[in-house]
Amino acid sequence: MKHSIIVLLFLSMTVVFGQQPKKEINPETVEAIKNDIWVPFMEAYDQGDSSKLKSIHSKDIVRVTIAQNQIETGAYYLDSFGNYVQSVKEKGDKINIAFAILSTAIDDSGNIAYQTGYYRFSSQNKGNTGQSFVGYGFFNVGLRRENGTWKIWLDSDNHTKITADQFNNAPFVYDLNP
Repeated sequence: MKHSIIVLLFLSMTVVFGQQPKKEINPETVEAIKNDIWVPFMEAYDQGDSSKLKSIHSKDIVRVTIAQNQIETGAYYLDSFGNYVQSVKEKGDKINIAFAILSTAIDDSGNIAYQTGYYRFSSQNKGNTGQSFVGYGFFNVGLRRENGTWKIWLDSDNHTKITADQFNNAPFVYDLNP
């Protein structure tokens, strides 16, 4: 009897939760996130602009670097990240990043979002004419509106092995240098 009740409960939960329709995401919201987060992020890398990079993050950012089992937060992380971008520029090198968005979830208020996707990272050393492909990563970000602008408040990533086709066939691909 106990076993039957558990099975019945599990089946009813599967029906209730498994049958919910996928929430439609407003295309204007996706475009606003692109313009507030992803375009300035790519520009900051391309221009070596640490101020622009810091401006897309919330002041209370939580950064999880999965491969290093490390969490950094707030100003410490933002300064460290900004210094990295600045040091690349000062050496005369360049770095590029592109993003492929796989999924977007939005809360009912329209002020909190969560995205998953891939990034493609490449670099160019001073004096070289071509980009050196470095690799791909998988990321998760938590986003929220602060004073009407989307900001990253949670950022985690890890290296991943995917193909160029997998990256390029994502629902949304953002690349300053296609």
